[in-house]
Amino acid sequence: MGEYSRGRARRWLVVAVCQLVVFLGTVTTAMLVIAVPQIISTMGLGEDGQQWMVAGYALAYALMLVPGGRLGDVWRRRAVFVSSLVLSGVAATSAALAQTPVWLVFSVLVQGGALGVVSPQILGFFQQLFNKKERGRPYGLLGVAFAVALGSGPVLGGVLVDVSPENGWRLIFVANASIAFLAATLGFLLIPALTTSPDRCWWRRTDPVGVVLFVVGMVALWIPMVEETERTPVLWVLAPVGVVVLAGFVFWERRQAKRGSPLVDLGLLRVRSYGLGALIAVLFGAYDALYYVLALYLQDGVGHSPLTTGLVMAPIAGGTAAGAVVGGRLAWRAGRRVVALGLLTSLVGLAAVTVGDLFLPTFDSPHSAALPLLFAGLGAGFVLSGLGSGLTNIPNQTVTMSQVSNTRAGSAAGMLQTGHRLGISAGIVGVSTALFATLDRTGGDWLAAFRTTLLIIAAFILVALLIALTDIVTRKEGQVR
Repeated sequence: MGEYSRGRARRWLVVAVCQLVVFLGTVTTAMLVIAVPQIISTMGLGEDGQQWMVAGYALAYALMLVPGGRLGDVWRRRAVFVSSLVLSGVAATSAALAQTPVWLVFSVLVQGGALGVVSPQILGFFQQLFNKKERGRPYGLLGVAFAVALGSGPVLGGVLVDVSPENGWRLIFVANASIAFLAATLGFLLIPALTTSPDRCWWRRTDPVGVVLFVVGMVALWIPMVEETERTPVLWVLAPVGVVVLAGFVFWERRQAKRGSPLVDLGLLRVRSYGLGALIAVLFGAYDALYYVLALYLQDGVGHSPLTTGLVMAPIAGGTAAGAVVGGRLAWRAGRRVVALGLLTSLVGLAAVTVGDLFLPTFDSPHSAALPLLFAGLGAGFVLSGLGSGLTNIPNQTVTMSQVSNTRAGSAAGMLQTGHRLGISAGIVGVSTALFATLDRTGGDWLAAFRTTLLIIAAFILVALLIALTDIVTRKEGQVR
């Protein structure tokens, strides 16, 4: 199991630290979406600014996953882990002090990028600390941390935002900074360091040219999706530029593979379990747009307070926690079949939310703000969709990484999470664009806009489900489930 294994107790302390980091990464997004309406009113963020802050956080996170994974492979994984958490804490502190929209968005982007570097180190640790059959349990514990953050994040965000009508959102970033600095301290104290030193020219193996090509290409593709191209049509020029740059990235990486030091191992995509799992992760990333849409719908559309909104969204976390525990235990034995079950359950949950929403009081009803009605109408659907999320993410990670060697663990984990985070970012941009467009077209009909976004999210999940079912039906005997 490698030089990191210094007793079973020490391994689980490392898992606990990693749970705290997963909690941080998830609670940041969960609290941030609750604070968006207040940030809009106090900082003057428009539709573009909202997408830059929420979807941009996910994009920055995604763009740094692969470089971060590679850096952990070739340098000191603990050092990368700790230093990136410190940078995240500094960025969160900067966001709390922001006086302009640009200052705030830049700080959030840096925070997301720093946490993106941290994330693949976690899976790298697990690859080294646990054998294949043992990984389901720690992955499941990460899922529990994710679910706790997902459930408590909106509620905590609502409480902090309600503290001050104008500056409550700043307390969210203060809380993020505190957690980041605590995790960095615990990581330094509890995670054992490597006993061997990296090569003197280790930095060359991080493939700096590949990093630049990848980041520039993805940002060039992303900007036209976020900015108002009708006002600035020249921005569409960036889209073909991004395609060309990413084509150059693929060419460069194939060349680097022959030299033995690529940023991403494109050969991993030819491994059946990894390639299909990565594609499912990208598509299922659109599910996370649900939280952003719900926060806007329940606050700006229905008129609920941030705290009420957080409480209504809490059942999602309960379902996710249950799904993560069950999925973690079944991942190795049932593999892709559990993934398919999770995707199907998420679809059923979204359908239940759509049907339940049809019977909720309208905005002009005196009962529209009744919390029990919201729980009754949406709670079952939220629990089911969360259960499906937990059953999907953890088993999919386990199956996807099952045929990856320890030496490729960091890069493989980075690629996998990059796909998922890019799916989240693209999902938020696409779904929020559809939301705003529907509002404009219908004259502010929030019900129509909300249901439109649910259909779009469901379409992505349906495609992922078809891929999982195809894999189950066509896999050969002896292949990973």
